[in-house]
Amino acid sequence: MMKFPLLPLTLLLLLVAGRAGAQTTTAPGGALSLGGLTDNRPAGSKTEITAQKEALFDEQKSTAIFLGAVRINDPAFLLSSDKLTVYLTKEKSGIDRVVAEGNVVIVQQTTDDKTKPATGRAATAEYVPTLGRVTLSGNPEMQQGINRHIATAPSTRMVLFRDGRATTEGPSRTVISDTSTPRLP
Repeated sequence: MMKFPLLPLTLLLLLVAGRAGAQTTTAPGGALSLGGLTDNRPAGSKTEITAQKEALFDEQKSTAIFLGAVRINDPAFLLSSDKLTVYLTKEKSGIDRVVAEGNVVIVQQTTDDKTKPATGRAATAEYVPTLGRVTLSGNPEMQQGINRHIATAPSTRMVLFRDGRATTEGPSRTVISDTSTPRLP
């Protein structure tokens, strides 16, 4: 079973206001993360979001939108997309959901030599903290080490859960590469 990051963004990014060329928002490791997850970050760790076109913060709509070659650098994962939208809950006390759109790539950061980093690719990724899941859609695929799981229809969705489970809804194929050396008889 592939373990995948849970996109631990922070509420702090919604407190920053601005609109210009390249935008970077940094949140300290002690801030609230999605779903209240701590994912055992070292003290002083940061999540940084960089957008090459603009960052839009709308308090009335409770959203933050990052546009243009968006990059998230977090101790647990790296994410790139064309657009990233963060939606606050109605009470503005937490994050309702996060949607990454366009050329989404998520790469799990690992500190364990035994665990191979997992990579997910899709047109769209949506994280819902209350459900503890990331949904990849739009021809998604996942790879960990030599194993690849690939959608065979555009409508296929891959759902990654907080506890490390993953499910696929729709047609797919799994490719497991044999890397053993052939032995002579």
